[in-house]
Amino acid sequence: MMKGDYTNLTKKWFQHSSNFELDGLALQGLKIIHVEVGLVRAAFVIPDHLLDRDGSWNVGAMAVLIDGMAAGAVFSMTGANLATVDYTMSFYSTAKVKEEVEIEAKVVGEKGNLASVEINIKKKNNGEKVVIGKQWMHVTPLKRPHSMRSKL
Repeated sequence: MMKGDYTNLTKKWFQHSSNFELDGLALQGLKIIHVEVGLVRAAFVIPDHLLDRDGSWNVGAMAVLIDGMAAGAVFSMTGANLATVDYTMSFYSTAKVKEEVEIEAKVVGEKGNLASVEINIKKKNNGEKVVIGKQWMHVTPLKRPHSMRSKL
């Protein structure tokens, strides 16, 4: 796996993530606190449009956010196309509307063209775990098509 520092591109990706329909709904309002190679930290206030019938943060919306955070952590070190190939979530508590959570996504392992990421989400006010996500992502280096290469 080719590595480098793509933290600035990662920040730009998060800034423009609201342009994508599904990501835009789930990541709207996400505040990126810190990005370094293999690590992204963020804060998020649960908006009312992401609630389930019980008034808790919808698990589907959590899944989209976790996938986006994992992609950001891997992209920050590879600058590559990514595909999620394995994904698990363990739930510990719920978060309600207007509650602020802290999110950390960290690359914890690599094997060939695969990267393992752990995503922890906890409540800001008391540190209580909400969910832990673990996923493997396949990394495909970006390639410029032959037709786009300079002829000079």
